[in-house]
Amino acid sequence: MKKILVSFFINLWFFGFSQNPSDLGKIQLAIAFTENQQSSIDHAVLEKIDGKLTQLLANNGIVSTGYNNGLLLQPSFIINGNELVEGGMQNINVTGITLQLLIKQDQTNVVFSSFSKELKGTGRTQQLAINNAVNSLSANDPLLINFLEKGKEKLQAYYEANCSKILNEANNLSRSGRYEESLALIMSVPETASCYNTAQSKSLEVYKNYQKKICAENIKQAQMQIASKDYSSAFQTLAEIDTESPCAAQSSSLIKTIDAKITAEEKKQWDLQVKIYNDAVSLEKQRISAIKDVAVSYYKSQKRPSQIIIVK
Repeated sequence: MKKILVSFFINLWFFGFSQNPSDLGKIQLAIAFTENQQSSIDHAVLEKIDGKLTQLLANNGIVSTGYNNGLLLQPSFIINGNELVEGGMQNINVTGITLQLLIKQDQTNVVFSSFSKELKGTGRTQQLAINNAVNSLSANDPLLINFLEKGKEKLQAYYEANCSKILNEANNLSRSGRYEESLALIMSVPETASCYNTAQSKSLEVYKNYQKKICAENIKQAQMQIASKDYSSAFQTLAEIDTESPCAAQSSSLIKTIDAKITAEEKKQWDLQVKIYNDAVSLEKQRISAIKDVAVSYYKSQKRPSQIIIVK
C-alpha cells in the first residue's frame, strides 16, 4: 500500500523512494497534493487520484516520481457543494467538485501549464459521492492529454530559454558551498533539453566538490562505527567516499583494517566497487546515480508550504 509523505513545514513521516535508472533525465513529475487536501479528504481518494494521474503521465511519456525532484504536478481538489436529493429508500448525495492541476517548478514556482475540470458524483454519503466523482476521471481524457502536451512544450521551452541561467545559478550555489541545492537544481534539467549533457557535466563537477566537503565527515563517522564494532555500517559509510575525494586513500586503508570483519557479500561489493573505479564509464554512471540521491535528499529536507507526495 502506498504511504503518504507529508513534508514541508512538518516533519517527514516516511523516508524512501524507488527509481528506475533508465528514467534518469527524462521529464519527471512528482504528484504533490496540498496539506489541506490530506487533512480534509480521505487518503484512499487521494491515492485514487494519484493512480489516475500516474497513469496519465505514463501514457504520455512522463515519469511519475515518489519524491520531489523539483518538477511538480500539483492537483487542487475543491468541493463546490453537496446537495441531498430525496429518492426511493434513501437520500442521495450529489457532490460537485473542481479538479485543478498545475505543472510547476518547485524552487522557482514557475507554472508551465494549468487545467481545470468540473466533476460530479453521487452516493449514499458525501464521501461515496466524492469517490464516485473521482472514478469519472479518465487518464484517456483528451482535455487532460492536451494539458500535459502543453505543459511539456512550455517546460521544454523554459529550459531551452533559461538553461544557461539555471546552470549559472547552480554554479553560484556551488561556489557558496551549497552543493546539495546546486545539484538539485541541475538535476531538474530534463533529458529533452539541449543543454542536458552540459548540465550532467556540471553536476559531476559540483559533485566532486561536494565529496571534498563531506569526505572528512564520513571518515569520522566510519571511525566511530569501527570503535563501536559496527563494521557493516562502517563499510557502507566508507564505500560512499569517492575515489577522487581527498579522503579516498584513508577510506581504502580503513576498509583494509576491517576486511576480516565484514561479510562475504560486503567483500564482494567492495571488489566490484574497485572494478568500477577502474572503469571510467561505470564510474561516471555511479556518480550520476549518487548525484540523483543527493538531489532527492535535498528536496526531502526542504520546508516548502503545504505539500504532500504519495510515495510509490
